[in-house]
Amino acid sequence: MKKTTVDASRESKVYEVGYLLVPTISPEHLAKEVDALKAVIEKAGAKFISEEAPKSRALAYKMVKVVGAKRHTFDTAYFGWVKFELTSDKIQSIDKTFKESAKVIRHLLITTVVENTIYGPKVLKEKIEEKPKDAPIIAPTADISLEEIDKAVEKIIEG
Repeated sequence: MKKTTVDASRESKVYEVGYLLVPTISPEHLAKEVDALKAVIEKAGAKFISEEAPKSRALAYKMVKVVGAKRHTFDTAYFGWVKFELTSDKIQSIDKTFKESAKVIRHLLITTVVENTIYGPKVLKEKIEEKPKDAPIIAPTADISLEEIDKAVEKIIEG
């Protein structure tokens, strides 16, 4: 009997790449830059599942991108993402292209699932605010000053 082996690198997986594009791209050229990134993914043989067009966002901290011998610092960027299905043997070339692109500040490439797993702020807020019907109502028993809170925090930190 002949044994057959399955090449794990030939199995399709679902990936998502989130990316930050430099804010110096003009809005009228943004679609062209995104299409160029998607072309890299398509050339590798990927099947697109979903995507979100990039939108300008303020960054939580300044990011540096070195292009050539020059350092560029950014505090805003265009954030977008693409979800696609591809065999794992092709994923490294996509990662390398995004890494080497002068237009991509950063990117994150992960394996994920086909289903939409995004929870917007409204959905999360509703989930957080939901309380079980039998949940007790806790009323404050006394007013606490900021000084007392600071002392309690210091005590916790000091252990």
